[in-house]
Amino acid sequence: MRKVFYLLVLGMAGLAFAVGPLSLKQALSEGLKGNLDIQKSELGSEGIDAQVNAAFRSYLPQLTANGTITRLWANDPAKITIGASPVPNSRGYLDLISIDYPVNWNVAGDLKLTQFLYVPQALTGIKMAKKGKEIDALGKLELREGIIYGISMQYWAIVYMEENLAVLNKSKDNLSRTREAIASMVGEGIVKKSDLNTMDINLTSLNTQIDNLNVQIQTQKDALLQIMGRSPGEKIELTDRLSVNTRDAGSESGDPLQSSITLKRMEQQVKLQEMQIDLTKEKIYPNVVAFASYGTQASRENFDFLSSPQDKFKDNGTVGLSVTIPIFDGMSNSAERTYASIQKRQLEIEMEKQKLALQASYESAKSTLFNAKNMVDRNRENAKLSEENYQMKELEYKEQVAPITDLLTADNNMQTAYSNLVNALYTEKTAELALEQILGILRQRAGE
Repeated sequence: MRKVFYLLVLGMAGLAFAVGPLSLKQALSEGLKGNLDIQKSELGSEGIDAQVNAAFRSYLPQLTANGTITRLWANDPAKITIGASPVPNSRGYLDLISIDYPVNWNVAGDLKLTQFLYVPQALTGIKMAKKGKEIDALGKLELREGIIYGISMQYWAIVYMEENLAVLNKSKDNLSRTREAIASMVGEGIVKKSDLNTMDINLTSLNTQIDNLNVQIQTQKDALLQIMGRSPGEKIELTDRLSVNTRDAGSESGDPLQSSITLKRMEQQVKLQEMQIDLTKEKIYPNVVAFASYGTQASRENFDFLSSPQDKFKDNGTVGLSVTIPIFDGMSNSAERTYASIQKRQLEIEMEKQKLALQASYESAKSTLFNAKNMVDRNRENAKLSEENYQMKELEYKEQVAPITDLLTADNNMQTAYSNLVNALYTEKTAELALEQILGILRQRAGE
């Protein structure tokens, strides 16, 4: 039974770390769902919705209730008139007869209903809350676009390293095959033992490069998994490769100023700041509020309100309009408006800087893509020639018409040529990503 348990545990562990194929499309789909920054932004959006609701509801009727119980002490008794004297005084007038009425307790309660009729600041606050929601929505799109770009760049960086690893492995296979031939030739006394030692030294160096690159690849895969919201350490196999069929440089066209989410967000921030300026102006406008209230109160010597609740309670009710007109605020409102205007101008300057940066990035990406296409064409031809040269030097060495140094030099040249080709393809791919991000194409490819 224990053996069965261990087998199950090992089987589950094997499944957890099994190699899983992962295309770029799958990585983007999973990353947009599992990324923790995106999940955090969703919670922020709920907070923005709550702010919008709070701003709107502040303009709805407001009902408040108040109640007080007061215990009076060290107070003089109240004089209460109970009637007039039946006998005129010496001057012929009837004297009023009053008694002292001690008041020790007072109970009061009221309900008050208020409704904004004309409060410009409240209305502008609702508009600002809605504008904040629009800005938050654009910020979420901007974050998602950044995640898409980050996953894509990380994915292709790993593919770039894996294709460089393939170049090294190809060179290792070639040299290993040649080493077997050299070992046979040494045994027959055709070549010197030093040639075999030289080949072994080069293979050892090559194996070290391969091992180091494998470690780097796994590190970058862990970083990709982290962006996607998955646990590092999982074994994944990237299925997409750097394309050898390049597209025409500059085939993607458009207006980067119209497609930039960042620029749209900044434009909305300028509009929000304009509302802030309006808010400072509206502080000098009159505010009109309608109100209605109903209250009751009673005063007694003893706390016996519950025994005879209808006795001695006085009711009162009011209905009216309240108009508030600011006259002088010490010039603080003017200072606030000046500060808000400065902030708006700063945002406008940042927006102009963003426009220039977008245009520069767009032109740079087009130029880089065009140059990368030419690099790919040149390096593809050079890689083909270097492989032919290696095959020729390998044959010459076996025929003892070329030293081993020529063979190793040819192998190094072939490695360099293929590495340059992979680098050119990667440069082209990153330029495509940059161009697609600037033009808004990248998020469309991810289904955004």
